[in-house]
Amino acid sequence: MKKNGLCLGAMALACVCWATTVSAGEALEYSAVQHIETVPGPFLNRIYIAGDRERQDASLGGKTVTTIIRRDKGVAWLLIPEQKLYEEVEVANASVTSLPGQLDPQRGTRLGEERLDGQPVSKIAMPMDEGRQVAYAWVSPEGLVLKAQIPADEQTGRPEARLRLQDVQFGRQDHALFELPDGYRKKDD
Repeated sequence: MKKNGLCLGAMALACVCWATTVSAGEALEYSAVQHIETVPGPFLNRIYIAGDRERQDASLGGKTVTTIIRRDKGVAWLLIPEQKLYEEVEVANASVTSLPGQLDPQRGTRLGEERLDGQPVSKIAMPMDEGRQVAYAWVSPEGLVLKAQIPADEQTGRPEARLRLQDVQFGRQDHALFELPDGYRKKDD
């Protein structure tokens, strides 16, 4: 069971908060419901973004797994509520598998304008996997990736994924969401 929890946590870290963007030099702050359709998904998560701070409460295997990314501190924390423990991973090690670095609309080519849930969005093609493949993103006027289609990559084993943000609420987030909860201690390696 312990090993299964770590595997689920790794999956949460791999999918965490794919929609971080910056608009007009200002960091966006928002919360949203994130849908991820992929193997072994689907996943439904609540995400919170405040600039370089991210939190995801992911429903995995019937449990909620919380991952907090603090780029300002260079770490990601995976919370283990049953034991009041947390695991710490250097962000540099986690960024290779997380989606934010792979979904940068500014690296993409604008394909045109569309509507998503009645809202105007730009459809953008983004190179991935060293230019071998292309992902597609639908980006809000604020610069937020609201929907994405990411191809499978046989070389890395990454499965195909479809991502979607809904119930986006722009505005200042409670910064306590991005801190370790009281009483938690670091898990021994």
